[in-house]
Amino acid sequence: MDENLDQPCFLEATPIAQVDVLLTPLRGDDADTMVTVLQDRELYVFTGGEPPSIDELRRTYARQEDGISPDGSQLWLNWIVRVSGEPAGYVQATVVTQGDHTVAELAWVIGLRWQGRGLAARSARLMRTWLQDHGVSHFTAAIHPDHAASAAIAARLGLRSSGLRTDDGEII
Repeated sequence: MDENLDQPCFLEATPIAQVDVLLTPLRGDDADTMVTVLQDRELYVFTGGEPPSIDELRRTYARQEDGISPDGSQLWLNWIVRVSGEPAGYVQATVVTQGDHTVAELAWVIGLRWQGRGLAARSARLMRTWLQDHGVSHFTAAIHPDHAASAAIAARLGLRSSGLRTDDGEII
């Protein structure tokens, strides 16, 4: 593990609760229930790709469950978003140390059935608050330039466009 990330506050994600939302740390066996949440092709309009098969999702979640990249340079903190106990999507943070700062790149996906209720914004805000409470000082998100809903969520989190683009054309 990278020395800069070897801090007790980053050992693992913990559950985060609000009145109507519960974020539970991702586990490998969450793939079985999340595969149906992630099957709608509309979820991939801005990010590309296709809905994962159950086997693909199981492999992905098995890698992510460890909470650290294979080279030890990034922490992967992932939570399943639950409403009334039912999975509705996920939020995640990729955490790195850059000089004196700890930076988290935030991401969120909410299944179509649960969209339009402010769930992504509330869940992302809960995650961001948890990360701040655990020493993260800077936040980013990569947003497709045409994805108005995600841009609005980023703005609610206090993020502003840097004008910089990723290799995929997303704006930081």
